[in-house]
Amino acid sequence: MQPGQGPSISPDVVTSAVWDAVKQLPGVQDLYRNPLQSLGEKVHLERHGPVRLDTDEDGQVLEIHLVAVAGSDLVAVGEAVAGAGASYLTRTTGNPVSRVEVYIDDVADRPPS
Repeated sequence: MQPGQGPSISPDVVTSAVWDAVKQLPGVQDLYRNPLQSLGEKVHLERHGPVRLDTDEDGQVLEIHLVAVAGSDLVAVGEAVAGAGASYLTRTTGNPVSRVEVYIDDVADRPPS
């Protein structure tokens, strides 16, 4: 392992960790999965999930695809998700996240409690 690099983390663990960090934030409904991703999860195909951690020339890049609650301030939701996801992964892996890209792929009404 080179200095500044942490252990390799499986995509499922990254997705679970980021979901734990963002699921209670106001305006967050769910992680976004397109129909092919949902099918891939059922038959265990290689896929690109709703949360991706990659590396570029600047360091770790976190990409999060989510469904927001209708009527939410989408900019505020994106900023809160980016901050929470980056902070959580930095704490758990020991490696800073250099950039976070949040994509709000859909909006939905909050399900009844």
